[in-house]
Amino acid sequence: MKFIDIGDLDVRPGRLTVWRPTAGSPTPAHWTPDERPASYLQEAHLFDALLSADSGERGPSWLATAFELPGALDTAALRAALLGWVDRHESLRSRLVPSRGEGGGRMSRETLRPGAVDLAADPRGEFTDGRELGRVIEELLDGATDPLAWPSFVFATVGHPGSTTVYLAFDHHHVDGYSIFLIAHEIRELYAAALDGRQAQLTDVGSFLDFAGWEREDAALVHGGHETVLRWREFLQACGGRLPEFPAPLAPEEESGRVAQRGGITWLLDREQAQGFHRACKEQGGNFASGILACLALAAREGSGLEDFRVMTPFHTRSQSQWQQSLGWYVGLAPVHFPVRPDAVFAEVMKEAYAALDRAKPLASVPFARITELLGLPLEPRFMVSYMDIRRTPGAEQWADWKAAALRSRRMNPHEVYLWIMRSPEGAYLSYRFPDTARGRAAVLPYLAGIERLAQQVAAPHTSGSRGKEPAPC
Repeated sequence: MKFIDIGDLDVRPGRLTVWRPTAGSPTPAHWTPDERPASYLQEAHLFDALLSADSGERGPSWLATAFELPGALDTAALRAALLGWVDRHESLRSRLVPSRGEGGGRMSRETLRPGAVDLAADPRGEFTDGRELGRVIEELLDGATDPLAWPSFVFATVGHPGSTTVYLAFDHHHVDGYSIFLIAHEIRELYAAALDGRQAQLTDVGSFLDFAGWEREDAALVHGGHETVLRWREFLQACGGRLPEFPAPLAPEEESGRVAQRGGITWLLDREQAQGFHRACKEQGGNFASGILACLALAAREGSGLEDFRVMTPFHTRSQSQWQQSLGWYVGLAPVHFPVRPDAVFAEVMKEAYAALDRAKPLASVPFARITELLGLPLEPRFMVSYMDIRRTPGAEQWADWKAAALRSRRMNPHEVYLWIMRSPEGAYLSYRFPDTARGRAAVLPYLAGIERLAQQVAAPHTSGSRGKEPAPC
């Protein structure tokens, strides 16, 4: 499954229907006060949404997925599947209401009981032009995922001869990237179960609301002298009090925030090459993640001469089995840094990267917003690299047959460079986003090409023949 900007999705024309969740009653009686707090990520995200709404610069912040169901759509079965899925994931039945206060604000939570959500279907008619339909769907997702309202998620279907494309989109405070990769399998299984009149074969999941409460309790124990805070402070001092920048100039500091970001995706390695890359890394004392990070560092050294690679990296916080397939924002952020000497070869840099990842992982267990709170600094991630192995995600081997895609909303920012490296059943790809300016293109595109070249060089001795069969075009 590719992770792409909504504008890069090849939208098939057809009959559009919007499925809007409702609270099932015009009265507020269904909403029950809930003492479980917002997670740190949710709280920071919603207060940022409040501030950007005040300034008139708030943009969309959603993640989505699209996939196909076979045959003529059974709307009753789809309704049962979607509502059963909302009941399965409690966070979708909960809302957070931010309010400003002397201490900077607080969140109050209210939650709906299982079965209280309904769906309102809104037929939008037939579209014969896929590009026009794509614009309509993007406008729908932008408008229906307001983080300050409930529901901040929406479903849609597009009917075609012989199949139906399903779209599900959520403001980021409901989901992380991995959550998006779980959805197609769950909805298709619930739909098939409704058609067959049986129970869906899905693993029980925990509630993100419970996780958020436990996260708060643990984070409250972290103080200014905690080892994690001290290591963050040391890292920031070495970076001049800011988080790492992309290793080449992108835009003047005074550049307006209204700079469009350019997204894209490129295959680094096909399936055989990815296996060869993995073997090469293991033989030289690393693993796939540290090997990819070494390629990034070496490409940065080639392009800018940097001898110290610094980047922000997310780590998942799904530490217990009940969270493995739970919908939520289970992500911690940590700084990664290691030396890249001028004469260092791949194996040496990879070992440094391996050790750096090992040092960084424990830091991600403390929420980033708690770190900024304790340090008293408004920290903004600008250069971030994420690695995710999605090969064993439920349904992964069927994603191509399902025409499944993971989607993200457009972004405006003059400084951010975000890279997502995914190891999928087809190989490994790099999805990216950077400021779409002349300087941004000149700095980032050669860097991405360098990463691809280095990764293929590492894989080559362990790959038979030339480059194998190319995965589906990006």
